[in-house]
Amino acid sequence: MSDGLTPAFTTGPGSNSQLAARSIFTRLVLGATLFALASILILFAVTWLQAWESTERSLDLAVDTDIAGLADIYATSGEAELLTRLNDRAALVSMEGRQARYIVQRPGDNAPIGGNITRWPTLAASLSESGFLTLDDGTRVYARATRLSPDLDLAVARTYEGDRVAMGNLVAIFLGVAALIVLAAWLLVRSAAGRLRRRIGDISEALRAAESGSEIAIRGDDWRDEIGELARLSTRAIARCAGLARTHRHMSDQIAHEIRTPLSHLDHRLVTALQSLPENSDPLPIQQCRQEIRGVVAMLDSLLDIAASESRVGDLSGLEDVDLSELLEDLAELYTASAEEAGIALRTAIAPDVHIMGERMQLVRLASNLLDNAIKYVPRGGTVRLTLAKGPVIEVIDDGPGIEPALRALVFDRFRTGQPIPGRTSHGLGLALAQAIALRHNMRIALVDSSEGAHFVVKPHAMWPTSGGLP
Repeated sequence: MSDGLTPAFTTGPGSNSQLAARSIFTRLVLGATLFALASILILFAVTWLQAWESTERSLDLAVDTDIAGLADIYATSGEAELLTRLNDRAALVSMEGRQARYIVQRPGDNAPIGGNITRWPTLAASLSESGFLTLDDGTRVYARATRLSPDLDLAVARTYEGDRVAMGNLVAIFLGVAALIVLAAWLLVRSAAGRLRRRIGDISEALRAAESGSEIAIRGDDWRDEIGELARLSTRAIARCAGLARTHRHMSDQIAHEIRTPLSHLDHRLVTALQSLPENSDPLPIQQCRQEIRGVVAMLDSLLDIAASESRVGDLSGLEDVDLSELLEDLAELYTASAEEAGIALRTAIAPDVHIMGERMQLVRLASNLLDNAIKYVPRGGTVRLTLAKGPVIEVIDDGPGIEPALRALVFDRFRTGQPIPGRTSHGLGLALAQAIALRHNMRIALVDSSEGAHFVVKPHAMWPTSGGLP
């Protein structure tokens, strides 16, 4: 099917999957899951940063405390005592599993004179720099360098492999718990959304049943809350409206039948009277009466058609795929002879393969009424154009006398007629019926501004501007 298919009436195998993709419940489950995941990731990031900053502060405090003690030893006991103490401390391991690393070196000399670090790290002792680095043996440490005296530099470091393992364990635990929380949130929201989806489905079923005139049982305690109350009130209202509509249609059909029957009898009697007229009698009055009877019956049929179309707006039953291009091509071929007989040129520009879900005969009446209206008012020598584009967009344009601006807003009202034409009668129901058929097919018809004549456009509601009214 082409892109001319009316969107509101699209059906097919892909409809359920498209509906599922647009479902508020699908978006609710996905949104809740993503929110839980994002919240946990943010919490993890904050926790990890806080834990790592705490580790860094602890390392910095341990190194600074060690440096302060060694500086005091150097100041009170000298260099030899400092080197002795370094060897003793290098063998100790803290409760946190951090091993001490040291190096003592003279400024400008590349050979260390003490400690268990083989080469001076990339830290400036004169600036008392600190930071994380990797020693020559691959050990990762946090270190600080300081100048104890003009001829002696000291660097103190602490390994933090245990801290890294602890942080790794923290990450693993956090991610495991996060996965469990996200899974639990997904299951909980999915269960709640599924239950709500089922209830909405039950409500939709109840509304459809109410619209068709039948009833379904409202079951379970689920219906005792606000949603259940809304469902009960909605189904009652729709059932009442549907009942009123059926009563209206029934009464209309009965009235039409009751009116048609005496009119048919009257027409039959007029035919009998016409056949029994004496010779040389004038049959014109009887023929005029019969013509007026036929006019009343046609008007009654049009009113019933308008009412039937208006009552079925939004009802998809009875619709089928209609090749609108083929339909209008056939209709234009039929109207060409009538237009030529009236001295009018009928021009067409019909795009191929334009489809719509609709009722074929109603669409024929829609286009016929517009063409009849144009041909009726266009004088000899005029032109009527029928166009069809993807959308679908149907246009009927003529170069006749047009419609007075004051009457343009009323052209689709019932019993509204334009300028009287000698020899032709009109009940003013053609455009009203065209409008009702357009609404039945989820479209809108409008008389748009034109430099001359009348310009009617029929297209889906979605293609009309959403603000500012019709053009």
